[in-house]
Amino acid sequence: MIKKKSIPQWKLQEIENLVELFKIYKNIAVIAVAKINDKQVQFIRKKLRGKAVIKMSKKSLQIRAIKKYEKESKKKNLTELADNIPGQSSLVFTNMEILELKNVFIDNEWMVSAKPDEITLVDIWVPEGDTTFPTGQVISELNMTLRLPTRIQNDTIWIKEPTRTHKIGDFVSVKEAAILKKLGITPIKSLIKIHFAWSNGEIIPAEVLYLDLEKFQQEFISCYLTAQKIALELEIIDKETIEPLIQKAFREALGVLFEMPIFLEDMADEYIRKAVSNANIINAAILGSGTQAPVKQQKSKLEKKKMTTIKKKRLG
Repeated sequence: MIKKKSIPQWKLQEIENLVELFKIYKNIAVIAVAKINDKQVQFIRKKLRGKAVIKMSKKSLQIRAIKKYEKESKKKNLTELADNIPGQSSLVFTNMEILELKNVFIDNEWMVSAKPDEITLVDIWVPEGDTTFPTGQVISELNMTLRLPTRIQNDTIWIKEPTRTHKIGDFVSVKEAAILKKLGITPIKSLIKIHFAWSNGEIIPAEVLYLDLEKFQQEFISCYLTAQKIALELEIIDKETIEPLIQKAFREALGVLFEMPIFLEDMADEYIRKAVSNANIINAAILGSGTQAPVKQQKSKLEKKKMTTIKKKRLG
């Protein structure tokens, strides 16, 4: 008979602590911490003191706590939260809005040293100036390992000029990474990123949290204008198209009116505008594009003539 293995008391206590945090806070964010500097985590903890709790636990204990809380609370989508916890992750418990929490992480981005035995995703530069290192064996490390141009000045080693030690895609060896760290070179951006979030029963994936709102707005406007254009061409009537469709119908009615051998006194202004437009086209064709018919003068004379005619009719 196989004896059932008992769960250590400290694990049971950790699960209970996590369940209590689930009860206190309405929002939970999952952050991957495998490549995050420990000092960075401690710094962000201080930033969020009183607003959020960052709880680092084993994945198995996190999942057990989520399942226990799901059974007690009957809240939705907790299984999906458990399924989206990566290895080496922390749970962030907070009553802040998840987007607000994301902004805190973005505003507190760190620059860290290049990782040893990894390919760099950025160019790595060493600036010119005093390294503060005394002369000695270290100068050969700078010259031979990183191929840095150096000189001795005031008993310390100086870098002669800004030098790129690695291009994007280059491999950074353990020795190279150690020397770069010794020089205080921190070329890598380190951002605490929310991998997944649960907000009082609602799931918020990373692609929604980190959506480029400006780009989304531009794409939305473009889609709206395209849809409106198609609707106008198909003459679909709704609250968005009724006004431009009326304007289109009016323009088309004017076009028909101008082709008919009749004169409507109420449309005198439209006749004038059409006549002036035609005159400008003729002038441009004959005299050049810079010549235009005297619109105001012609319109003024026609309006005076019209007013005189109306007055005569009234007096007669």
